[in-house]
Amino acid sequence: MLRLLTIVALLLTAQFSDAADNCRSCHENRQTMETSGYGHFTVTQKEVETQSRMPATCSGCHLGDPAAASKEKAHKGLARLLVTRKKGFVTDTAPRTMPLEFGSNPMNRIFVSTAKDGKNVRDSSVAALSWHDKLPDTLTQDFETMRKTCGACHEKEFAEFSRSTMASNGKQSQYKGWLDEKRGPHNCGPWFEGNLERMQATTAVPMTKAGNAVNQKACNTCHVGCLDCHFNPQPKNPTDPTMGSHTFSKTPPSLSCYGNGRTSICHAGPEDRRRGAGYYGGPFSFPEGNEPDIHLRAKVECLDCHESTRQNKSIGHGMVKRQAGESCVRCHAAAVQSHALSFHRKLACEACHIQRVAGYQGTYWGPGKMAGAETPYFKYKAYYGIMAEPFLIKDQKGRWIPVKPFPMAVMNQKESPFIPGLKWRYPVNLPDLQRTDDAWAYVGLADGLPENNKALLWIQLDKMSHKLGGSRSCDSCHASADGSQRQTVTWEYSDPGALPFSGGHSVVADKT
Repeated sequence: MLRLLTIVALLLTAQFSDAADNCRSCHENRQTMETSGYGHFTVTQKEVETQSRMPATCSGCHLGDPAAASKEKAHKGLARLLVTRKKGFVTDTAPRTMPLEFGSNPMNRIFVSTAKDGKNVRDSSVAALSWHDKLPDTLTQDFETMRKTCGACHEKEFAEFSRSTMASNGKQSQYKGWLDEKRGPHNCGPWFEGNLERMQATTAVPMTKAGNAVNQKACNTCHVGCLDCHFNPQPKNPTDPTMGSHTFSKTPPSLSCYGNGRTSICHAGPEDRRRGAGYYGGPFSFPEGNEPDIHLRAKVECLDCHESTRQNKSIGHGMVKRQAGESCVRCHAAAVQSHALSFHRKLACEACHIQRVAGYQGTYWGPGKMAGAETPYFKYKAYYGIMAEPFLIKDQKGRWIPVKPFPMAVMNQKESPFIPGLKWRYPVNLPDLQRTDDAWAYVGLADGLPENNKALLWIQLDKMSHKLGGSRSCDSCHASADGSQRQTVTWEYSDPGALPFSGGHSVVADKT
């Protein structure tokens, strides 16, 4: 009798489990999904567990109501892929009639399609794809969704990540306008959220709340949630069941640092466009095709060099040490030792081993339209070209480091609190996890312009650390009798919607 009761109880439990998870009763049935027009969303629990390597349920990650009998009720509160349109940066959260598509270009390998002339084509109206741990109205991190989904199983990791620099946007949010005396103006622009009134007070042309919000939304596409680093969707592979739409990576792959195939976001912009010496190069570089870092060919991953919780649990989940110089000795012990004893011991390794610096060769912020909204701060950035070699400057510790000097301006400023000269973004006494080694040089406030008067002028001087390869020649540093550094840089302006034009300028560093 006891055995019979046990069997009945197990049967009731199984029936209750099935009844309580109506996600599976639909999504595991291809015929049902095909009939409803969503055959591409057919997936089994076994596939999800194999690909994600986690015992995750549908509602555990996607929310909704798994016990509801109707589709409408089951999908209420569902966390969905966010498709952001170029016009107005409006975000779609409606069900998609077409699945995610996968291409071969690593920069934009993941995309959505639309029907055109009877064919499925890449949807050109899409500006960005964001996973469901972002807020649709602002595209910033949705910590409540993260807490309910990833955080439900990974409580410690979520708590640590929530305090991390990446989760709190801890670097860029310190730029509180163009005239912030602590950090200065920046190529990426200021942090617009929370600084509208401050910027309105110093901007000589109208600055609206709507324009400010669009500017901030553009910033937010780069700032990460859990899924940006760990979710790694792939096309299905019949020989590898771990690959598919629910593939996850415990250790974030290097491409996740570059947006993981969702255009040039995250570190792809700062490394390949702003600094011009990115790890990947190739399709990520502007102009396209610049050589990648030699370590990429050796299959060295970002987190092999940059310290994280893999090597040091005390750092906290989501924290990554920016400075990676100490990792060189693990593979290049003899070279590091001989360099420390050499005449060039005060040169950083990358001072000699980076060449052909691409990306921005000039950037100017002025009136324009972003996503259809008027803003006094549109970034005219597509002055792309090649600088043969970086310039070398002494950092705050007296070490020679490579930088790419390029002119910057922001128009229509009423005043400036800065004094001309070289400045550092962060003081040298800050710990590595809080400091960058980037500099900038204030030039002045240009008055008397025929339009967009009073342009705040500075030179961007970001340190470069990637695109390592063969060393530059001795003459590139020592051929000049007076020790000056001189180069002519040419560029072509090629922003979509504008007629291309080309030009150039000379860069001269002749003072210590």
